[in-house]
Amino acid sequence: MYKILWALLPLLFIGCKKEESVKKEEIKVVDKGCFSPHFMKKILDLEEMKSQAKFLESETKGKGRIGFLVDSTKVNNGWDYSISVGYNGPDRFETYHLFHASSDQCNTLTILDPPSGEYISLEEWRKSKNTPAPMESLLKTGLYSLPIESLPQVDVKFIETDFAVEGSEKYSCGEPVFRYFPLARYKDVELILVPMDCGDFDYRYYLLTVMNNSIVDEAYVEGIWFDPGKDDKKEEFSSYEINKAGEITVTTDHKIDGNRQKIAKTHYQIMDDGKIVQKK
Repeated sequence: MYKILWALLPLLFIGCKKEESVKKEEIKVVDKGCFSPHFMKKILDLEEMKSQAKFLESETKGKGRIGFLVDSTKVNNGWDYSISVGYNGPDRFETYHLFHASSDQCNTLTILDPPSGEYISLEEWRKSKNTPAPMESLLKTGLYSLPIESLPQVDVKFIETDFAVEGSEKYSCGEPVFRYFPLARYKDVELILVPMDCGDFDYRYYLLTVMNNSIVDEAYVEGIWFDPGKDDKKEEFSSYEINKAGEITVTTDHKIDGNRQKIAKTHYQIMDDGKIVQKK
């Protein structure tokens, strides 16, 4: 194992001289290949590294630069390189990125992805940088996994919280708090139940979809409806099912004077953006 500290590009050629003892051994076993100076130059040519070098030059007034710390490991008839790249100042070396390269793959550089602990291609790394990190949810984690169906009322215990979730005031029924039941999750969409027990109905649940701490859409999925101005005791009782594919089925039992008239089913689809779309 060989460990060498390399300075910024102007000192690259001096750095190459430092590695002469290693390079002699490489030449003995490899007729063709690329060695650490080749990969360091490729790294310095990356637009990301050019930007970091420019920033360091400005912030430290030339006292700190991009540097390299290279570990060389002999593998069969070639060399594997672990190349730490980072701040090289008068008082310390601070790693920004860790690259991997092999002497028999001159055009290939991979970079360590800290969240996964795996080396990934530069293309994957750039894509991950441009993908916004998911926002930390202000809601409790859903208690169930899909598929799921209407729960016994006794099991639906609502949590009371403030109105931190955008749009939650609309579902407060005039209460000073937001009440919700953390139901489940579909992909990146949080599914919660809220009681809409305003007015004449004390048992009506809405399913809300939430993304990035903002309510996206709603659907009435469970409860009892009746016409308070009529004496015919016409009632509609609704319940729901949600399958693993995010399809919601709301079943409504229509009764008059306790006698069933019909059962109707309405189907919805939870979209990846949180919208709830009725299926025809």
